[in-house]
Amino acid sequence: MSTEPTTGHTEFIVAGQDTGSSFNLWDIYPAPTDPTRRAIMLEEAGIDAFDAFGELFTTYAATAQEAVHEVLRERRERAGLDHYALSGGREWGPALTSELYGGAGVAAATKDAAFGVAASALPGVPSFHVRGLPDRCAASTRDRVRAGVINSGRHWPMACVRVEVTPLEPAGKDVSVAGASALDLALACSVLVAAGQIPCGCWSDVALIGELGLDGAVRTPRGLVEAVQGAAAQGARVILVPADAVDDVDIAGVRVIGVASLHEAVELLSDERHPLRPTVADAHHPGRGLPARD
Repeated sequence: MSTEPTTGHTEFIVAGQDTGSSFNLWDIYPAPTDPTRRAIMLEEAGIDAFDAFGELFTTYAATAQEAVHEVLRERRERAGLDHYALSGGREWGPALTSELYGGAGVAAATKDAAFGVAASALPGVPSFHVRGLPDRCAASTRDRVRAGVINSGRHWPMACVRVEVTPLEPAGKDVSVAGASALDLALACSVLVAAGQIPCGCWSDVALIGELGLDGAVRTPRGLVEAVQGAAAQGARVILVPADAVDDVDIAGVRVIGVASLHEAVELLSDERHPLRPTVADAHHPGRGLPARD
């Protein structure tokens, strides 16, 4: 199955198994735009799907959710059924009001650049993939983030979890992801947002900077001051940093708040007070308190 491209749409690769009356979704991801990489990915993914008695589909859609619904529509027509269900973890019904793929947008920064972190948690074979990080640190990042989430008392989603790290720098500028551990806190929160465990609307104008310990503690990464400056330059109004280093960072016009753990960060930003109002402590740090928005 392959649909024709539509302006503004992305080509998605959908892997799964047709059970006759339902489609068991295994995985979904954007197809590479480079023809050679696309061909290689389709060949490798096609072999894996065939070996597992499944199929591979490509379709153009505005979102991954729409891509899956397009596959279901085609399967439904082929099977001649009025109802062709989606399996593999959960149904995507009318109750789903937000886009899963890319819907969990969180801002972050390292000592060298500011980044956007987008996550998805889709029905399928449980897995965790991070794109945009150097291979040498991707595995350790996944371990810290997953352990930090679980040891913070949160449920790691039994789903196909994908996180994409994208630099917010001008197009064409060579960006290094050195000090990628500073993105841990943002990665963990983006996963929880995509999985529907915390509100998706509480991260606007907020940047998260911090390395996660396996116990969920937020640690100070290298170049914290430079990272905060980079996030502020990209428009962040509230920046969460490790509690141990909050006194070392003071940016005019930006509210810098220290958090000791992933649990504390999530509780703080999920609270009804968000956007965070100035507190008594802000009187000791001029420039950190910002008026609450209506």
